[in-house]
Amino acid sequence: MKKIILVFLLALSVSAKMITPSDVYSLSVLIQDHLHFLLKHYKTEHTHGAILKKNKILFTKIKPRNTWEKAYEILVKINILREFHHLPRIEPVGVEAIRYLNPDMVYEMNERILTELRIFGMHEDIKFPNFKLEVFKNKAPLDNYNAYIGISRSFDELNKRSFTPNYVYAETMRIYDDITNILAHLNVEDLSIPDSIKEDTLPKDVMHVSMQMLALIGSLQRKVGIESVDFSEFDKKDNITPSNVFAATGLIISELQPIKAYIGLEKSVTPSATSYTNKKPKNVEQLMRWNFKRLKLIYNLNRKTL
Repeated sequence: MKKIILVFLLALSVSAKMITPSDVYSLSVLIQDHLHFLLKHYKTEHTHGAILKKNKILFTKIKPRNTWEKAYEILVKINILREFHHLPRIEPVGVEAIRYLNPDMVYEMNERILTELRIFGMHEDIKFPNFKLEVFKNKAPLDNYNAYIGISRSFDELNKRSFTPNYVYAETMRIYDDITNILAHLNVEDLSIPDSIKEDTLPKDVMHVSMQMLALIGSLQRKVGIESVDFSEFDKKDNITPSNVFAATGLIISELQPIKAYIGLEKSVTPSATSYTNKKPKNVEQLMRWNFKRLKLIYNLNRKTL
């Protein structure tokens, strides 16, 4: 009898569908279809109609954890859409620290995004067509990250605005909270204080510190045997906007997760963002520099301590 049950369970495990980046991409295209319908419904001029079909926007080797965090960005923009139409904000979903996040988790995020779009349509009495789910092959996490870039831009057109320094500051505080949890878990005394504010700071200055953060996190990952990602391509853009910096904060948060999992903080979920007002790039840059200073405290620990 036990043998029969074992064979049955094995059959179930084999028959269960393995989610791939191609499956995630199919839902990404479906999200864009819904967005195009909304843009046409509201008679909003849009320029990113075929962005998913074009050549890749980025060429670096992105991991699913980075794609997951980009999906989080989309949920934040859904909140902007809801606020614009006088609907209450929702809490963007968080996830426990995972060392090896797989495509299943990104697929779940796409399902959440589609659900939120349909809920929005219900509130606005908008009936979406029954869009056909396209099938794709040989897609990689990078394809989905690039698809999210197009989706994010479409949301900007739909919302008639994008991220402001207030949003970026909120995400930078989430980085601060993650580093605080890591330091506390490792019993590292943190006596650091923020440096003075640099007046006339621009988004590109915040981006510069963010890239330093990512480089240091990559070194820390390699120090403990975690495969890192080369993010240097993100630093090649000339006209840096708050949206670009927001994307960088997402990369930082996503790269901190495997470190948290490695040191035993598997149950730690990055705290939700808090709303802020009257923040400027100089405030974000000051906080990011403080994050960088505190991250160095972790890097300077020897490997045995980690």
